[in-house]
Amino acid sequence: MASTFGRLAVKEIRANELFPSLLAIAFCGIMPILFTMHPTTITQAALPGELFMPLTAIFCFGGIFLPEQVAGVTDVLNSKRTQLVSIYMIRFGWYTVLLSMINLLLIIGYQLPNFAGVLYFDFVTKVLFVGSLTVFSYAASRSLAAAYLIPTVYFALCIGYPHLGPLNLFILMRQHPWTDNWWQLGVAVPLLVGGFGLVTKRAVRS
Repeated sequence: MASTFGRLAVKEIRANELFPSLLAIAFCGIMPILFTMHPTTITQAALPGELFMPLTAIFCFGGIFLPEQVAGVTDVLNSKRTQLVSIYMIRFGWYTVLLSMINLLLIIGYQLPNFAGVLYFDFVTKVLFVGSLTVFSYAASRSLAAAYLIPTVYFALCIGYPHLGPLNLFILMRQHPWTDNWWQLGVAVPLLVGGFGLVTKRAVRS
């Protein structure tokens, strides 16, 4: 069973995630141009992970629903032993690992051992929070546009409205306690479970 799932994951990533992943890596490649790689404060170091990576996450996680937008493909996949929700989970896991690795390389490049743990926790939390919001937006609306639009609007809200408290994406940039990330994880988990639950329920009914 595990080997079958592993082969499915490799096949799926090669077929549908390779090109978007390369685009995401290329997109992140401009971070050294936009941001300093020699920050002197944790606020400065947080800029790429809190301001740039959430946009990359929206692009990646919104795309996990893209290949099945062709009419009839979803019904065919749901009729197989491996349902569509399994494919979505593989894609979500893949992009979570990919973006986490990019964040890790960024933090290693900083050479700030005193801040490394806090920065990595903060950056990965942003990936999971945005990813879960994207999944739930699509699952609740059944609209690919909503999967991109709702997280983007939330990102803009975080920029223009500073009173979101611990759910503001820009925790370190605005010098809030890093422990606010636990609140974001606490929201991300039910959003993710609920989103995949809705997709699974819909697949069973179809």
